[in-house]
Amino acid sequence: MSDLTPSESLAKNGFAGPFPRFASEETLDQIAAFYSDILETAPTHPMYKRYSLRDWHLVNDQVRELLTAPELVRTLQDTLGADSLLLWRTKLFEKFPGDGAIDWHQEYGYFDGEEVGGHRPALFPMNPAGEWDWTLWLALTDVSEDDGVMEFIKGSQRTTYPKRMVQLNESGAFVDPRNRVRSKEELLAKAANNSLVLDIDTRRVFEGIDTDKYSLEELFEIFDTFCAGLLAVVTEPFEVDPADTRTVPMKKGEYVIFTERCMHRSRASLPTAKTRLAVNARYALGETWVYPQRATADTFDGSNLDISQHKVVPVFGTSLNPNNTYLA
Repeated sequence: MSDLTPSESLAKNGFAGPFPRFASEETLDQIAAFYSDILETAPTHPMYKRYSLRDWHLVNDQVRELLTAPELVRTLQDTLGADSLLLWRTKLFEKFPGDGAIDWHQEYGYFDGEEVGGHRPALFPMNPAGEWDWTLWLALTDVSEDDGVMEFIKGSQRTTYPKRMVQLNESGAFVDPRNRVRSKEELLAKAANNSLVLDIDTRRVFEGIDTDKYSLEELFEIFDTFCAGLLAVVTEPFEVDPADTRTVPMKKGEYVIFTERCMHRSRASLPTAKTRLAVNARYALGETWVYPQRATADTFDGSNLDISQHKVVPVFGTSLNPNNTYLA
């Protein structure tokens, strides 16, 4: 058991937690059911006008209240030591039984979508050399070592690891839909509504193709060819001492806070595991300019989402960047 305070752990290791549950089980179950329904029905996001697992906190009051709850805000204040904070992005992170690992990666704060080939920074910090953005990962279901558990490399936030470009389907962030799609009809429907691979526009993958002539596996091969034409950034292979890593199993409602500069990954989920649901919330210093490209005619981010209607949620403090559009 570490004697470090959460703020000391964040500074030394790059992460802190898990912290105890603060929300009621009823609230967590309702939010989990909400996200499960999104996974099942693949609705159009009312803000983005296409399917997305991002930013439902701007639509669902219960999700937003969870991630700005007074108990959570106190923990953020004590752990981060910031004088103002804003919530600018959320996303569901699901893992089905048998899903592969999301490989080691780190993010130096700009969130430009490089893991899927994007190059449009989402954030403009006033002091990029310092710490100015953090992630909270909150479990909506119990997460054991078998369920795609989060893993961190202690102290790795002080090292910038080399990266390289690869084909998208060779990227550690790519989730092969073969584990989730069971029929041609499902494959074509998910491609058409952009729910096949998140953050990738798949609406025209099978355009002009007589899909009746192809088997499911042959259609997957066509999809593979499409993905091979897209580039993504991955971390170069590196050696890591197992003694420097830590997995973070969590009970439903527990959460971990980390800087995205800390090297992290989620392990593969065993075929016998249960579906894992977690919501990821990203917080930045209040002075941060979110989606600076909205000052131009370019309103798309690095994940191909139209962010013209996006809004930022103030969490605490008054030193807020006036260029942002805030949720009233």
